[in-house]
Amino acid sequence: MERAAIDNIREALAAVRTAARGIGLDSCDVDDIEDVIAPAEAELDALRPNVRTLSTYLNSLARSLRSQPAARNAVLQLDAAMRDAGVPTNWEH
Repeated sequence: MERAAIDNIREALAAVRTAARGIGLDSCDVDDIEDVIAPAEAELDALRPNVRTLSTYLNSLARSLRSQPAARNAVLQLDAAMRDAGVPTNWEH
């Protein structure tokens, strides 16, 4: 995976984090989202990030926030970063 793709996913994860904190989710839901972001970030730190593992984490995040209108931009940013990196998306289904 190219460095630019990894950086785009990191930026998208930051947007997801900001959205989750700013849309009025209760603290347990925000903690759950953080619990998915942390291993996704760890995977991005690997010498060769596993695309399937990233797909699992990133799609989970998108599914968690897709029903929140205030998080829509973050979800779309995440989706675009995934597609640019060649990470399969299935969060819309």
